[in-house]
Amino acid sequence: MRTFIAALTAACALGTTAALAQTAAPTTAPSAAPTPTPSPSPTPRAWQASGFAAASYNGSSLGPGTAGFSFANGGASRVFDTLSRQPMLNAINVQLQKNGALSGKLELTAGTNANVIASYPYANNPNALQTAFDVTQAYAGYTSGLFTLIGGKFATLAGAEVIEDPANANISRSILFGYAIPFTHTGARLTYAPSSLISLIAGVNNGWDNLKGPGGPRTAELGAAYNGSVISVAAQGYLGMERYSNSMWSATGDSPAGHRALIDVVGTYHVTPKLTFVGNVDSGRQTAVPLLDATGAVVPIPGGLGIATWNGVAAYAQYQLTAKLSAALRGESFSDHGGYRTGYDQQWRETTLTFAYAPSAPVVFRLEGRTDSSNHPVWSDPTLGLHTAMQSVAAQVLVKF
Repeated sequence: MRTFIAALTAACALGTTAALAQTAAPTTAPSAAPTPTPSPSPTPRAWQASGFAAASYNGSSLGPGTAGFSFANGGASRVFDTLSRQPMLNAINVQLQKNGALSGKLELTAGTNANVIASYPYANNPNALQTAFDVTQAYAGYTSGLFTLIGGKFATLAGAEVIEDPANANISRSILFGYAIPFTHTGARLTYAPSSLISLIAGVNNGWDNLKGPGGPRTAELGAAYNGSVISVAAQGYLGMERYSNSMWSATGDSPAGHRALIDVVGTYHVTPKLTFVGNVDSGRQTAVPLLDATGAVVPIPGGLGIATWNGVAAYAQYQLTAKLSAALRGESFSDHGGYRTGYDQQWRETTLTFAYAPSAPVVFRLEGRTDSSNHPVWSDPTLGLHTAMQSVAAQVLVKF
């Protein structure tokens, strides 16, 4: 297995200033200036509207079209950048947020990203019309004292990356974002914040990317976060019933369901105002699923169904080179034991280096190089040749409003 590793280094200069001794003390001490009254923190507006547009162009070493980013079994290996050597309008995203004791949020997404993040029964459903539109979040909330309760559809707690492009340091999403964790949940979430540093979260929902559940016990959500200014750590877990395949949905019913569990931990360290490190660890399992080997073939086992597990780790380094130019390096490794998440029993690794230039606050241009590798030939080219590695480049334009 051959990979290239991009290096990101930063030097910090230390300055010293000589102290000059005062030769004579003043005969009369100057009167102290009055202490200015601190400015109050700005109160958030009751209603806030925002959004962004994202477009990209991606090129794979394996060729044009969907084959450039596809596994040999036909499934797309990349999350949002699924087309090679073709421009993509990834997202036009608009958000309306209500602040205060009575709160809420409505987030709408149009573009190619929408079909990826759409919840069941609209995603991965051959009988549903794909409209490139998604109600990404829609919830109402109420805050009383230290408690906040929200109900509706909302983003997952898991993962170091998020759905919205401007909040991520890289153009492409990580393997963990696409294969280890969910995107959204539909249910209820209660947050207890005894201080500005600590948050404790509990909830119940219909599972991973489900508007309706698969039947049986609902998915339980637990989370805890320490939100320090230098170091922050968040840990969350999910446990409940999940269908082993939404794509097997039909008019006669859903695919069989088993128990799914996930533990996700994200840590952030702001070394300096310019340098930040982030780490993400995931571990998951699903019962009652067909197991696949390294070629993508079904493993013959008694009863036909077994227990699949997956785990991964991702590390990020972000550095602000100048006021307008920044760089981000990501490296990760993902193990899919039983092939349930990717279609192959494999060890998948990737390294990504991204540069971002923001000529003004609303506009960002990004350029990225990425290399992916597996311990088995899992990627196909347009001639159906199989490969254990793939390189790609991408450019992206972001406009925030």
